[in-house]
Amino acid sequence: MFFIFGLGPKTKVIEKSQFNCPVCRSRSSYELKQQRNYFSLFFIPLIPLSKANASFVKCLHCGTEMPAQVLEHAQPDPQRNSNLEA
Repeated sequence: MFFIFGLGPKTKVIEKSQFNCPVCRSRSSYELKQQRNYFSLFFIPLIPLSKANASFVKCLHCGTEMPAQVLEHAQPDPQRNSNLEA
């Protein structure tokens, strides 16, 4: 018998939306992702071996991957903008 097995990461997209990218300085789409290590058999991830790692964001315009904390700083506060207009 011949088995192909291994350990490796699998990335899962948690959220898709838009934000102001601090790298390319444009309003662009992003993907919020998480990664876990899996035991795989015949290249199919079967058993998770770790908890989900820290989330990261990938800008779909420039391709830069950065920590998820940029979403907290990159989003304009709509409440604050409406107060400035009034």
